[in-house]
Amino acid sequence: MSKDTLIAKYETLPVGAQKQVETFIEFLSQTPTPRTARSTKRRFKFDWAGGLANSKPRSTSVELQRHLHLAADLAKF
Repeated sequence: MSKDTLIAKYETLPVGAQKQVETFIEFLSQTPTPRTARSTKRRFKFDWAGGLANSKPRSTSVELQRHLHLAADLAKF
């Protein structure tokens, strides 16, 4: 949408709606951009990767899931 179209639509609005548009524009100009907010966000670390490599050499992911399900079932009692 072009700037001229936006201005034309703004001018056709009632005065109360124009005030709401102005308030919304002020709000948008004061909020940080998503890029700024994202850069301050902490990144996920993969320092856990390989943590079980030495624990039991013959364990597969399926066996670990089975053990977790059994432990969850025991925790219910």
